[in-house]
Amino acid sequence: MEDLKSLLIGIVGGLIVIAISKAYKSYKKKTIQEDINILEFEKKHLEEMKRSSVEMNRSSFRAVFALFFFIGLANLVPTFFALINIEPLTKSSLFVVLAIWAMFIALSLKFWNRYNNLKNYNQAMKQMEQKLEKLQERLQNN
Repeated sequence: MEDLKSLLIGIVGGLIVIAISKAYKSYKKKTIQEDINILEFEKKHLEEMKRSSVEMNRSSFRAVFALFFFIGLANLVPTFFALINIEPLTKSSLFVVLAIWAMFIALSLKFWNRYNNLKNYNQAMKQMEQKLEKLQERLQNN
């Protein structure tokens, strides 16, 4: 009876490991495919910006308004937390404001890199192509 119990535990454990392995591989393929889609979108967007000054201006205004949004949100959070009287208890607005400023900086760097890529268009397109090739190789190998 003890041997049967051990065998059953081994089989169930093996099946669990196989299921987790398949789930991880599918998750990995999905994230690689999402990375490929984002990179292709960025490449397409850069091509559109290169061809059209209207698209470049539209993207610039979106960037500026997104940055203004984060500045306004960072300034509004402490006042809102004080209004609902949660600030004296937790000091949590400091962490929220730090997170918002971190997003502001990340977004600023993203747009800075996009315009730097636009300035060095040929080199940026080569780098994006190389990244796409590497990601597609990883997708095929998995």
